[in-house]
Amino acid sequence: MSASRPPKRVALHQGSEVVRLLTEIRALTVELAELQRQRAGEQQLQRTERTIERRRWRLAAAARRAATDELGNAA
Repeated sequence: MSASRPPKRVALHQGSEVVRLLTEIRALTVELAELQRQRAGEQQLQRTERTIERRRWRLAAAARRAATDELGNAA
């Protein structure tokens, strides 16, 4: 019986797409909270919420790409 090896940790470099998207999501979330505090218009709130949702989908795709080993196998 062979021993399984734990998956390698993915190194996130400062310029990586995952880090960039996380930073964008964090900033948009702060912006959304500020808009809600200011009781901004519904369209502006919805636009920011949609932008956050799109970034989350892009983050999921980027994370999947980053979570593969050098042979293309999922980590």
